[in-house]
Amino acid sequence: MTQSKSKNQVFINFLYIIFLLISIITLVIIPKQAIQTFGQGINLWATKVLPSLLPFFILTKLLSYTTFVNTIGKFLSPITQKLYGVGGVAGYIYFMSIVSGYPVGAKLTSDFYENQVLTSGQAKSISAFTSTSGPLFILGTVGIGFFNSSKLGFIVLISHLISALLNGLIYRNKDNIKISQAIPTSTSNNPLSDSMYNSIISIMMVGGFIAIFYMALSLILQLNILSPVITLLSKLGINEQVSIATLSGLVEVTTGLSILSKSNISFNLATLLSSFLISFGGLSIHAQAYCYLKNFKLKYSHFLIQKVTHAIISASVTLVILLFI
Repeated sequence: MTQSKSKNQVFINFLYIIFLLISIITLVIIPKQAIQTFGQGINLWATKVLPSLLPFFILTKLLSYTTFVNTIGKFLSPITQKLYGVGGVAGYIYFMSIVSGYPVGAKLTSDFYENQVLTSGQAKSISAFTSTSGPLFILGTVGIGFFNSSKLGFIVLISHLISALLNGLIYRNKDNIKISQAIPTSTSNNPLSDSMYNSIISIMMVGGFIAIFYMALSLILQLNILSPVITLLSKLGINEQVSIATLSGLVEVTTGLSILSKSNISFNLATLLSSFLISFGGLSIHAQAYCYLKNFKLKYSHFLIQKVTHAIISASVTLVILLFI
C-alpha cells in the first residue's frame, strides 16, 4: 500500500513538474500575451472580486471576536447535529458562505478547526455544503451581467443553495467525538487591526490564484491546446462554442460562463450548464479553497469528489425546476 502511494506521489510530482516547465516555456515564447492576460486577471480580481470579498473577510473575522457565533451555534446545533452530525457552527459557516461566496466557507471552516471548535472529521463533512458561490456573483454577474436574465440567475441561485445542503447529507459526519457547544471567541488587543491584516493576506492570495489561472486558461485557448477535445466533442454532436465554454469553466468559472453567455443555445441548456459550472467552481476556485481546507488534512481528491457531486445535484435540481416553470 505504501509503495503504491509512493508511486502515485511520484507520478503526481512528475505531472506537476511537466506543467510548470510547459508554463515557463510558454511564457518565454509568447511573453507579451502572457503579461497581458496576467494583467487582465489582476484587473478582474481588483474590480470584481476585491470589492465584494474583502468586506466579508474583515467582517467575518471581526465577528469571531464577539459572542454572535456562539449564539448562532447553540440555536442551530439541534438541526445541524441531526442532519449532518456537526455542531451549530456549521449553520453559521453555511450562512456566511452563501452570503459572501467562494472561498469564505473554506476559510471559516479552517479558522474554526484551528480554534479547536471542530474536529478534522467534522470540518471535512462541513466542507461538502459550505463551499458555495454568492448571490452577488450568481444574480448580478451571471444572471444580469452575462445572460441579461434575472430568471436564469434566480433559478441557478436556488438550485445552487439547495444542492449544497443535499450534498452535505452524502458526506454526513460519522465522527463520534463530541466537542463542547460553547464556541470560544477570539482574543486580541486590537481586533480591527488583526482582522484587517488577516483579511488582506487572504484576499491577496485569492488574487494570485485568479490571475495565474486566468493567464493559464487564456494561453490554453490561444494555443488551441483544447482543439483535439473540442473536435472529438463536435463529432459527438456537441456545439463547439458550448464545448469551449464548458471546458473553460472547469478551469476558471467566470471566463467559462462569459463564453457560454455568447453561445447561441437555449435558455434551459444555458441554465443547466451555469448551475453545473458554478457548483463545481472550477480549478481556480478549488485552488483558493484548498489553501484553507488542507489545514485539516482534507485530501484534494476528496474535495474534488464533493464538488463533482454538488455540481451534478445542482444540475438535477435545476432540471426539476425547469420542468415546472
